Amino acid sequence: MLSTWCWWWLFLIIPVVIGIILGSFFLFMKRHRGSGYFLSKFSAFTRIRFNHLEKRRQTYCPANDKCQCHTNESAAHIEPNLTCPHRSPTLYMSFAGAAMIVGGVRTTEWRGSMQQCHYNTDDQFDALFFTDPAQCFYLQDPDYNWQGITYYRNLVALYATLYQRVILIGASLGGSMVCMCADLATLSIAFNPILDPTLLGLPWRIMGAFCPARQAQVIRDQVQTTMEIIAGKKTNDDCVLHIHWSQLSAADQRQAHRIIGGGKYKKPRQTKCLTSVADFDINNPDISSSSGVHAWLHQCSRHALAMHLKRTDQLIPLLKRHLTARSIGLTSISSQLDEKERQNFTIEFPLSTKLLHQLDKDAIAIDLS
Repeated sequence: MLSTWCWWWLFLIIPVVIGIILGSFFLFMKRHRGSGYFLSKFSAFTRIRFNHLEKRRQTYCPANDKCQCHTNESAAHIEPNLTCPHRSPTLYMSFAGAAMIVGGVRTTEWRGSMQQCHYNTDDQFDALFFTDPAQCFYLQDPDYNWQGITYYRNLVALYATLYQRVILIGASLGGSMVCMCADLATLSIAFNPILDPTLLGLPWRIMGAFCPARQAQVIRDQVQTTMEIIAGKKTNDDCVLHIHWSQLSAADQRQAHRIIGGGKYKKPRQTKCLTSVADFDINNPDISSSSGVHAWLHQCSRHALAMHLKRTDQLIPLLKRHLTARSIGLTSISSQLDEKERQNFTIEFPLSTKLLHQLDKDAIAIDLS
């Protein structure tokens, strides 16, 4: 039988051992690629900030490589330099999805697709990439208060006064914020946005993204208000929101039924929010619409619709069709040069002697008159 002092030693040692194990696990996760995922979960539930994640919150990429108007230390709170002379006409604002769930933080999501859309064109663009360190649908601001919607909407509104065109793009968790800010931008494109986090399954809510029930209501209200403003043309300039959902995905069906109607509970369509709902067709004229809220349903069973479209070479043509409606300037440089050459090119035909003699007589008649 153990003596009393042995029991005391056990009570002291066991917590220390557990603490050492948890501490070692924490340091291991922090140093390796999966740190973004585990730290984001810990940050979401405890509201403790980690500089390792905050440095990835915002990344500004100007088209002009010589632009030094935004310092590298402005990631956490990026304040636009109002005197910056290097701005391009177009600004992309990308909201990353649950990137940390698949291993590490992708700081420049959609950058490759943007470059492909503008390849061989004369239209330059700046880009601002966002990630959500706490993975809570961007509902937390950089000070970790639940003022994320106000923070990001103010940021989009400010940039809209500095650029001719502001384009929002995002998928899943990032698509949610796109739908909440779409009335402030020129063009907004959301793939599989989560408009009601309470409809997510419990495992995904625990392991994927954190959203308290009271904040889920905030998302629902803001999305509906934004869509009604766009559909009712209550903005100063025309703006358009395109939403793409996977028609064969049960998770996306639950989200889509909130606004397009139908589903298990036979919900009515929110006619005040929507301009059109249709099965996706690249040749549909509404793909290039410059106003309204358009929902597109794809024959896809995956929530990662954008990835599926990219692998099947459908994503870039789709994005280009959206962009052409907003005069983004996607005409290729080679096409412009060909057109200029055609305008400057003069076709010369050999004239017969009889025709030349007739032209000379006509010219003399005109002079005499």
